Amino acid sequence: MSTSEIETPNAVAAGSDEPQGASADLSLDTVFEILKNRRRRDILQYLWNHDGSANIGELAEHIAALENEIEVAALSSSQRKRVYIGLYQCHLPKMDDAGIVEFDKHRGTIALREAAAELGPYLTPDSDETTDVSARSLAVALAVGVVVPAGVLGLGPLAAVPALGWALVSTLALLFVAGDQVHTGDDYDLFDSFLALRARLSAGESAS
Repeated sequence: MSTSEIETPNAVAAGSDEPQGASADLSLDTVFEILKNRRRRDILQYLWNHDGSANIGELAEHIAALENEIEVAALSSSQRKRVYIGLYQCHLPKMDDAGIVEFDKHRGTIALREAAAELGPYLTPDSDETTDVSARSLAVALAVGVVVPAGVLGLGPLAAVPALGWALVSTLALLFVAGDQVHTGDDYDLFDSFLALRARLSAGESAS
């Protein structure tokens, strides 16, 4: 799913009926407790993409399909059940207690609360930029793989660069590629959450 197909959390929250008593000011501890788990991040993305509400059965199928990298129609009953139980017994109650969603266990319904909009800046949806970033890493790796050995062997004008210089180039290239892969991996949204944390702390908010 492209980024353009994902509805923003603020848009969903603005059009929802908020239950009384829900908090609109989450602590940083609560933010990271919710977002540190991949399933809870997937729950939020699914709800934001479906007008802020869902049925637990459909949600469990969606997440099971993501985790097994198959279509919903190809899921086995055990795959569905494993995710369903995890959502029902652990993740949704935790998110309900935190004031992020309203989970009705009897009806099996989930609805976003207003406070969920605060989690939006900490999440980065999958986008088409992933391919471009991976291609950039590959290009850097190939360039270094050709240039550095040539420099070490003293070929042509590259011989003017000392061995220490080539070691530095190799190290910097390795750090660049490693950083690029952090951005393209499953934990990219968590990486962005640390940037959001730094921004909030810079604005004067205490981490406690």
